[in-house]
Amino acid sequence: MDEVPPLSSNALTLDWSFGFKGQVHSLASENRSAIFYTTAHTGIIYDYASKTQQLLQGHCNEIVATCVSEDKKWIVTADSGPDSVIVVWDSLTGTPVKTIFGAHERGVEALAISGDSMFLASLGKVQDGLAGEQELSLWEWSAETDSALYTCAVPGVQSSASAHTSVAFNPDDARELVTNGDSNIVFWTWESYKLVPFSPLLSKSDRKTLGHFSFVSSIFMPGNASAITSTTNGEVVLWDAVEKEEGGNNEEGDITGAGPEFSETSPLKSMVKSIKLCEGRVNFMSFVDKYMVVAGEDGCVRFYDESLRIMAWYEDLNAGPVTNVSFATNLPLNVDERADFCCPDFVVGTSTSYIIGVECALFQEIEPDNRRGAVLVQGIGDEVPCVATHPTMGRLVIGVYDGTLQLWDLTSRTLLVVEELLGENGAKQRPQCVQFDGVGRSLAVGMTSGLLKVTDPDSFQEMASFVNGDHPITYLRFSPDSTWLACADAGNYVYLYQFAVVEEDIVLQPEDDESWVPPEPSPTWNYIGRYKSHSGSITGLEFATREDGRLALVSVGEDKMLVEYDMTDTTAETGIKLRNEPTKIEQTAVPTTCLWHPLLGGDFEDRIITANNEFKFKQWNADNKSCRKTSLCPTFGGPLTSLSNIPQLNPEKNQYGPSPYVVYSTAEKVVGIVKVPLDGNPAKAMGLIAHPTAVSSVSVSGDGRFVVTAGGADKCVNVWQVSTKALEMKIEEAVVKADGAGGSASMYSDLIDPETKDDLIDYFFYAQLRTQGEDTTEEREITGTVPLKEIPNLVRALGYYPTEAECANMIAEVYYANFTETGETTDVIDLDTFIKLYVNHKPVFGTSKDEITEAFKVLGGSVQWASMARLLKERGEGISEEDLKNILTSLIGKEGVEGMNPSSFMEAGGFSDKVLGFDEEEGEGEEAM
Repeated sequence: MDEVPPLSSNALTLDWSFGFKGQVHSLASENRSAIFYTTAHTGIIYDYASKTQQLLQGHCNEIVATCVSEDKKWIVTADSGPDSVIVVWDSLTGTPVKTIFGAHERGVEALAISGDSMFLASLGKVQDGLAGEQELSLWEWSAETDSALYTCAVPGVQSSASAHTSVAFNPDDARELVTNGDSNIVFWTWESYKLVPFSPLLSKSDRKTLGHFSFVSSIFMPGNASAITSTTNGEVVLWDAVEKEEGGNNEEGDITGAGPEFSETSPLKSMVKSIKLCEGRVNFMSFVDKYMVVAGEDGCVRFYDESLRIMAWYEDLNAGPVTNVSFATNLPLNVDERADFCCPDFVVGTSTSYIIGVECALFQEIEPDNRRGAVLVQGIGDEVPCVATHPTMGRLVIGVYDGTLQLWDLTSRTLLVVEELLGENGAKQRPQCVQFDGVGRSLAVGMTSGLLKVTDPDSFQEMASFVNGDHPITYLRFSPDSTWLACADAGNYVYLYQFAVVEEDIVLQPEDDESWVPPEPSPTWNYIGRYKSHSGSITGLEFATREDGRLALVSVGEDKMLVEYDMTDTTAETGIKLRNEPTKIEQTAVPTTCLWHPLLGGDFEDRIITANNEFKFKQWNADNKSCRKTSLCPTFGGPLTSLSNIPQLNPEKNQYGPSPYVVYSTAEKVVGIVKVPLDGNPAKAMGLIAHPTAVSSVSVSGDGRFVVTAGGADKCVNVWQVSTKALEMKIEEAVVKADGAGGSASMYSDLIDPETKDDLIDYFFYAQLRTQGEDTTEEREITGTVPLKEIPNLVRALGYYPTEAECANMIAEVYYANFTETGETTDVIDLDTFIKLYVNHKPVFGTSKDEITEAFKVLGGSVQWASMARLLKERGEGISEEDLKNILTSLIGKEGVEGMNPSSFMEAGGFSDKVLGFDEEEGEGEEAM
């Protein structure tokens, strides 16, 4: 952290990833002990000897398909979703060597690589629940072209229900492939310079047999023309080649007609038989040396010879259903090749997110405990709603929806404790949020059932348990001194608890026991009360110690209210008291999170930062709740949903305190850092895709070195190393660039289109003339400033029509701009300041037809013009009769106003098109800045 990062470094760098989902591939050889697996949108090369991760980043969506070349040199990954890619990686260096963009419209369903590593095959994704074709594409990935060699629609696929989910090359002939879905299988050839599909020959009895189960995957048997398909009931189906003469008489098989002439074997296959090999679904099949390997839902790995006689079995792994098996390139040194059975050591992936390392020699062990293999990776078996980092130690708590808490050592990356969460009646509880107190004395866990547990953070031993509501607990916050705990739930209640020490009953020391130690007081928590402070969902809850040392607690909600609680007068006897009446802080926007502005020294007032769904930060005076400043939020991935200050070491006090850096997360995938003061400068913020799904939780380590994020549904927890120096370098580069382009205002003016920028300058100078009098004959005094009262006229001239409250906020912002630093106010505004003000206040997106439609739905879908005019004049900031007439005249002309019938009904479409004059289908929406 003390080293200066290179220019290419980011402020957040992925350091470690917890989780495993998908398949695992062994990269092991005589000189290497490594595996490859994926979690979320990241590929991981894990050296289990040195316990290090090499992270392969480049996907925006979850990686859904992987394969590794036979020689272990190449790794291929693919994702599904918008902007999907296929990436080929060098397995030794971890660098991408080929990226295929947009291989399929909706991404990739399955991948395969040929035995000679020259070709890739990809099956396109069919969107769930929708009709559509599916494509099979063949890629010569080492060629310079980015186009597929051949592409063909998969026959018989009309929707996701019939889509194929498996593809494989013939290891002896890359010109042959096989794909299958749940109920159909297709063999392919491209010997004729195009992909040609063939369905197998099936008799009526064959079809009857196949109707009893669904297909899982298919592979070719090496050394001959046969193929084999696994099924959901433990059977495998054998397919054998059909002679050319037999294929010519096909009545119900060949879907391509006569087909081409083949120089070698025909790709036509017929069903030979089906054989039961195990109980339950067969998830995996492959061939290693002379054995066929089968694994599945029963959690076992079995080896069969070419006659499908069982030769070895590993049935004591006890790690859950097996998803795949992968082998090292070499035989182990301690195995006799002349033995009845020997194979390379292998790794096993399971659906419970375990990766197990298995030595071939374990088959010879007698005791079941000795045949279980070694856990190489323990992933996360269910969704991850919450994470929390220890304030003073390198530890991490992960809450999992399967009803468990995991305690990890962040230094050694080892799992220390797994605790099952149970209620009073023994029912399993689902954690929703988790939080350490500031000194590491208590760990609070909020459940979806409304149960709150406070435990010892090391042993998870319960200190106190409360059921004060039946709604899911959504927020947990400890006070800075760790003596108060606040929580909010989905019922819009705020709860308070206070730390207490229970003195044990006085026990006299026994006369004959010199080693006697008196019992220590027991720490516990007491319930103080609850308060339903919001009518909409609570979106933020934060404690702070005010500049004067007073403890403060505030909350914000979707009801647009800011509420402060009176921590001085709140007691168990009185319950929770409010410090003042709730303050409405928004008119149209919805607050999405909040944070107390970090006190960095020299502050004249305490402030509360809120973010809203219109991509704005707002700073509020903590005493009178007036808006001090509005600025642009980062717009990288939807509205902000959380804000957390990054601690930094204070050398004078030799302790960690607040810093000017704040971590944020958004509703869609993104996590980033922004630097205070918040002024809308785009160079002072960065963001990256932290997860392919919504970010469910963010926690900052006590020393500020790491940010930990959870992806919820992706079952992944990422640890990011923080480098604020990288952000500072970005800011310095932007300042140097701005100085060369006319000053700091150029960073903001670049966010305005050139035409608007020219108009802005003209209007500003005209405002100076108007202030001094347009008809004056006196000498003009060019001050470069205009009075603050001109701000509403200027922004309206530029097409931004703020409410009166928003105008008041803009004027107050400039008036108090220097107050927090100097204690002085300002009465005028210059051009550069006005440019910043306009950029920060104007809407990121214009009003759209969809928003107008939603507004009319609130009014009942359609409304009489007389009623609508009355609402405009009486509700909210009322419009006078004269102003309304002038506005309508500007919009539809004098004749249009005179022709409006008070009893006529107005609908959303007519209001948008005829009154507001929207020309485009999407209204006046602007691009995000």
